[in-house]
Amino acid sequence: MSKSNKIMEKNKLKEVLQDQQELFGKTDNFIEREISITDYMKGNEIVIITGIRRCGKSSLLKIISKKLKERFVYLNFDDIRLTDFKVENFEDIEEIVSEIYGIKTNAIYLLDEIQNVPSWERWVNNLYAKKIKVFVTGSNSSLLSSEISTFLTGRNKVIKLYPFSFREFLSVKKIKIDYQTTNERRAISQAFNDYFEKGGFPLVIINDDLSLSKQYFEDILNKDIIKRYNIKKVKELKDLILYLFSNVSKTYSYSTLKQVSSIKSLSMINNYIEYLKNVFVASTINKFDFSVKKQRVSSSKFYALDNSFLKTVAFNFSENAGKRLENLVFIELVRRGDEIYYYTKKNECDFVIKEGLKINKAIQVCLVLDNAVTKKRETDGLIEALKEFNLEEGLILTLDKEEEFVIGNKKIIIKPVWKWLLEKTE
Repeated sequence: MSKSNKIMEKNKLKEVLQDQQELFGKTDNFIEREISITDYMKGNEIVIITGIRRCGKSSLLKIISKKLKERFVYLNFDDIRLTDFKVENFEDIEEIVSEIYGIKTNAIYLLDEIQNVPSWERWVNNLYAKKIKVFVTGSNSSLLSSEISTFLTGRNKVIKLYPFSFREFLSVKKIKIDYQTTNERRAISQAFNDYFEKGGFPLVIINDDLSLSKQYFEDILNKDIIKRYNIKKVKELKDLILYLFSNVSKTYSYSTLKQVSSIKSLSMINNYIEYLKNVFVASTINKFDFSVKKQRVSSSKFYALDNSFLKTVAFNFSENAGKRLENLVFIELVRRGDEIYYYTKKNECDFVIKEGLKINKAIQVCLVLDNAVTKKRETDGLIEALKEFNLEEGLILTLDKEEEFVIGNKKIIIKPVWKWLLEKTE
C-alpha cells in the first residue's frame, strides 16, 4: 500500500470518528438500566458489554460517558464506512485521537460492536498495558470465548446486557413499582400483559411497534449468521428456526430435528443452534442429572431470549400462551445469572436452579391453575423435584393466581409471574 493511500485511509477514518463522536455526544432520551456501573468505572480493567443487537448496549455506553470525568473516544464498528477496517488501522486511531485531543494516554475508549474487527483483543490489550481504560460492546458471544478470555485473563470485567426487564419496562411506561392499592395492582397487571406480548427491546416498547422485533431478527439472521458463517442453505436454516421458535420449552433431540427439517447432518443442526445462541437470540437447557455424561446426552429445551420473537418469528397460536409464559420466566432466570436445568422422572418440573454443587430451587410455570387435573399435574412435578433435591418449598408461577399450601412437609407457593418479576434479587 502506498503512503498516499495510507494517508487517505487515515483521513477517512478520522472523518468517521469525528462524525460518530458528534452524533454520540448529542443528548438522547435513554433509560437508566438496573445495572450498577460504579464498580465497572473503577480500575483499569477492560469492560466487555455483550448482548443481542438493539438491547441497549450503545445507550449504556452513553450512560457511562455521562459519568466520565475524562475525555472519551467513541467508535462504532457497525458503521458501513468501516467495512474495510483492518487491524493495522488500530494504530491510526491512536494517532487520530492524539491529533484531535493533543493527548496520548488519558482518553477513555468506548468501542461499539467490536466483534466486527478480527484480533481486536490484541489492540485493546495494548491499550490496557498503556493504562488506558476501555469499554467494548459486542453482539456475539465470541467476545466471551475461551481464547479471548485467556488472552485477557485478569484484565477484564463482563456486563451481560439483555432487553428490558419488567422493572425497566415499568420505568419506561412511568408506572410506579408499587401495588399497595387495587388501582396500582391493576396498572401493573395490565402493563405486564403488554410486556408479555411485546418483550423488552427498548424501541419496540418506546414506539409501541412490535414489527421492529421482526426487523431486528431478520437483521441478526442476515448479518450475524448467514453472512458471518457463509450459510448456503438458507431455507433449511429458516425452517429449523421456525420450528424451534414455534416449539419453545418442548424437549428436542438432534435426531428429532433431523426428522422435522430437511437437514441431513446432525452436526449442521448443532451448528445452527449454536449460531442462534452465539448472537443471543436463543438459549438451551439440559435435563439435570447427577451424571454429567447423562446430562450431556439428554434431550434439550429451546427458549427465545426475547418474548417478542414468539410473536414475530414463530407460528403464533393462542394455545401457546402457557409456553410463552414459561419462556418469559426463563429469560428472567437467565437475566438473574442462574444456572438452569429442567428435571423429569415420572413427572416434570420446568426449572431447577443449581447453585454451587446443589439444586436450591424448583419452579413450575403454568398459565392458569383452573382445574384439579392441571393443579395436580403441576404440583406432582414440583413435589417430585422437591423430594429429589431435598428442598422444603417450591414455586408455581401463574398468570394471576396467588396461594400457599402444604403437602406433607413441602410448602407450595403459587404466585403471579408479574409479582415474581418485581422481586429484588441479590
